[in-house]
Amino acid sequence: MTVHLISVGRSLLDAFAKRRDLFGGLHPTISRYKPQELLSEVGTSTAAMSDRLAIWFGSGGRLPTKEADLIRAVEADRWPVRVCAEMETFHRVTGRRSVTDDEMVVLLATDTIAGLRSGLWTAVGLAGGATEKIRYVDDPEWFKPAPGVTLVRVPYLDASSESGFAKAMAGLGTMGRALLPSEAGPSESFHFHLSGGFKAAIPYLIGLAEGLRSFPPSQVSAVQAYVLHDTSEQVIRLPLRRLNRCAVQKELAGFAPDGSLRGLPNPRSMDGYAYDADDSTRRAQLTPFGVGLRTLMGIPAEPIGRG
Repeated sequence: MTVHLISVGRSLLDAFAKRRDLFGGLHPTISRYKPQELLSEVGTSTAAMSDRLAIWFGSGGRLPTKEADLIRAVEADRWPVRVCAEMETFHRVTGRRSVTDDEMVVLLATDTIAGLRSGLWTAVGLAGGATEKIRYVDDPEWFKPAPGVTLVRVPYLDASSESGFAKAMAGLGTMGRALLPSEAGPSESFHFHLSGGFKAAIPYLIGLAEGLRSFPPSQVSAVQAYVLHDTSEQVIRLPLRRLNRCAVQKELAGFAPDGSLRGLPNPRSMDGYAYDADDSTRRAQLTPFGVGLRTLMGIPAEPIGRG
């Protein structure tokens, strides 16, 4: 199975509100139904927004008639792919506008009103309006792989603080492990679509992609990452390294649950990348990427720092 991991921005909401011409003949429909105002009654509460999405698309969820009618009315299967970077990148990579039954799309949304609302409509677009293909997960820790489109709320993915972003990366590491098949196979291929979402998160998502590349071909057959060029509308494939998994596991062993380490790793091939080492204090601290990598690779945290 092919897995598409897509970071979600708010460009689709902007298209609904300010660039309805992008929808071509559906311009009057978008103007009439105002999809960007869906769930406006929850106000500024992200918790209320998440709870509502869980009721609609969570395990055992059910979409109310009013919202189901709205989604049908805006005819997502007719949206031009250019309405947002996420849909256009998916189209450029796959040659299709919507997900098939034998692949999985995972949308990574920030824990904000705009992020979740845009994530929902992006899911609708990539599902071609087929709401039965959409699932919602309010935390990466609870993610379970399934065909179709899964919208995942990732708290702190907006990178507003380093400590919070470390929690986001730990969650993504956990989700990455859930996506890995057993060594008995069949293997999965992964495509990272990085045209949308917060730009500050891109290097870390690339790091997650490189972490997945370190797993054997029996589990991971291919990992690729893409961004949409700003002016040419072409997809650019980003270079990805293949990490030495055994070396990474050895180098990151011994860090405490809070990411600290008394003493210095030896060797220090990932200094400044997975952790920051301080020669004056002889201590090291995991970076947000290091936290995610440790989780992805299943490296146990030591009760106390090593040294």
